[in-house]
Amino acid sequence: MKRTLILSLMLVGMTACTAAPTPKTSRPAHWAQSVKADANLHRVDDKLYRSEQPIADDIAAINAAQIRTIVNLRYFNRNRNTDLFAQNPHIRLVNQPLLTWRVRPKDLAAALYQIEQGQKHGAVLVHCYHGADRTGIVIAFYRMIYQNWTLADAKAEMLQGGFGYHSVWKNLENLFTEETLAEVKTELAALRR
Repeated sequence: MKRTLILSLMLVGMTACTAAPTPKTSRPAHWAQSVKADANLHRVDDKLYRSEQPIADDIAAINAAQIRTIVNLRYFNRNRNTDLFAQNPHIRLVNQPLLTWRVRPKDLAAALYQIEQGQKHGAVLVHCYHGADRTGIVIAFYRMIYQNWTLADAKAEMLQGGFGYHSVWKNLENLFTEETLAEVKTELAALRR
């Protein structure tokens, strides 16, 4: 009897700890739009896309988007793009590695500069391994600098946009300050000289 009571209480306690399903809210139309969900490939604007590490299955979608530059933010295993796109002379490959745990304003500026330069040739794809954290922070600063989004709006898209953001990276969330934004703009201006 005692064992049954304990098991019953444990079951009740366990069900109380599960999260209730959250209702789906409508996604703002100005957030990045999904192109290929299984690749976490999204269209940010006419000249910018974001994704996880591309694989052979993604080449058709990348070609259909007329992407001409791929900016790889991965620090480790950076050569996968070289192997994947070696046969495509129309795609420029740029390695701009970011360490997720140590993203600095100058790193963001360098990535944004590569996007800016790539857009002179056509659409750009930015990716990291998951297409969520490093890609997310770069896209957020792109939104603020090139599209005049507010800190709050850019942060909301990064955290709640459905890209798979990993909340362990609090350091990325802490970059959403006016001071950091100003530093990135200053670093970017220096790269343009």
